[in-house]
Amino acid sequence: MANYELTQEQLDQFDRDGYLILEKAFNDEEVRRMREEADYILRLIINSSLANQRKSGRLDWTLMPEGNQHVRKIQPINDLSLYLSQVSNDERLIGPLARIMGSRPVLMEEKLNYKQPLPNPVEGLPIKQGDDRFPIHNDWAYYKAQNYPQDVLSSAISIDDCTVDNGPLHVWPGTHKSHLEHEKADIGWEVKSGLVDPSGGVDILAPAGSVMLFHALLVHNSRPNGTLLPRRLMIYSHYPSRISMGIDVRNGPKRLAESPYEHAYYRMKEQGLYQDKF
Repeated sequence: MANYELTQEQLDQFDRDGYLILEKAFNDEEVRRMREEADYILRLIINSSLANQRKSGRLDWTLMPEGNQHVRKIQPINDLSLYLSQVSNDERLIGPLARIMGSRPVLMEEKLNYKQPLPNPVEGLPIKQGDDRFPIHNDWAYYKAQNYPQDVLSSAISIDDCTVDNGPLHVWPGTHKSHLEHEKADIGWEVKSGLVDPSGGVDILAPAGSVMLFHALLVHNSRPNGTLLPRRLMIYSHYPSRISMGIDVRNGPKRLAESPYEHAYYRMKEQGLYQDKF
């Protein structure tokens, strides 16, 4: 991946399968910093929720059938971490995305999928019952609500090793060629029954620091995390600059809604009115 350029073989593979794995694109020190930022964001969002006595709109968490609390994802996150904001514009992502798109990539969404079991229960906040799986879906089923084009591309950086046991990303190669109809499910949109084989697809088992590039139409899901450790994926999504879109259309409203509560939390801490409980 010299100069972060893709080979013709890699481009052909992406065209055929709808995804591409760049193993160990980020080194151990960079991965360590990503984990540090992920831990900081998790503490911030849970403590600010407790301080304000309301669940942050960024926080997606579940009460698992066995009684454990799992943080499924936090979104958006770039305004909470300078380092992760910088990573979203790293040439190791932007270069390959630009080559595939044939246009300059513009960030339109970022989220941190934690799949993280909490060692001790957090009391006093609403939590839904379920698990931390993601349904069989493609991302454009969500993006089309804001009129984003179908050729949005995403990059998923594995902050932890992805294994068969911790709910890895699972994809159906070649399903990016056309949009499959979706229907509403209890945990979001999912591909209508009968359009893909639920027992098909392949796991993406990649070591920490690897990047998976994938098309917005690629059908994917993930099983619940069956371990006691997190399975964190930092996911950025970009659209081609040849399409005229507004700034931060998808994530912006949530940032505006949540940031006043986070600032209120910091002020409560400074004034000694709140001490972190998480």
